[in-house]
Amino acid sequence: MKPSSQNSLAKTDDLSLDDESVASYLLEHPDFFADHEDLLLSLRIPHKSGQAISLLERQVSLLRRKNDETQDKITSFVENAKENDALFEKTRTIVLDIIKATTLEDLSSLVEEKLKQEFDATSSKLFFATDDEIEGSESTISILPLELTSKVLGKLFQRKRAYCGSLNKDQATLFFPESGKISSVAIIPIHFQDEAKLKAKLPGVPLLVVASNKDKHFNSTLDTLFLDFIGEILSSHINGLLINT
Repeated sequence: MKPSSQNSLAKTDDLSLDDESVASYLLEHPDFFADHEDLLLSLRIPHKSGQAISLLERQVSLLRRKNDETQDKITSFVENAKENDALFEKTRTIVLDIIKATTLEDLSSLVEEKLKQEFDATSSKLFFATDDEIEGSESTISILPLELTSKVLGKLFQRKRAYCGSLNKDQATLFFPESGKISSVAIIPIHFQDEAKLKAKLPGVPLLVVASNKDKHFNSTLDTLFLDFIGEILSSHINGLLINT
């Protein structure tokens, strides 16, 4: 029985191959490339046409390049899918914990611990920006001066979607004066469908901030889909907590 190309190759694994032995092997196995068509895309077989590049060589070169580009796209797609799957799992865990919180104090504590852990962050806090004096149990909630926050953040304070990027010194000091160096943050605004109805019960304008001392941990190239979703969940749950009090 004629040995298969795979078996024949296996026998030569421990041998030192040279041009002559490779040529001899291919002569003995003329159907080798029929069983290994993928190798043809990697081979470079010149087609004699003088100093000019033949049309055949040009076509093969283009096909090889398109094959490489396709492989790169597939690899990138798989990597993105894995990252999104991991982010979805983190988001799912966070959301399940959020809906268990029964007070704003519990919610603030959960955000500070859970988001810091899940997003490998340095600090995480749910702030309420207001110039009114907070009394009673709500004094344990993280409060920021509304006028100062609006001034320091500028356009960031008016954003409708999450922001990922760096902060200047004043902005970093405003949020986390005790954390030292803050290199990047994710700022997630929290909006309500009927803010006027909740205004009397809200401690202030809510703002979720997750910070890292790592450069570009949160950067402008990040997709904010999951962060915006967390902001929407917080909005819905805060609305429920305040309406029922």
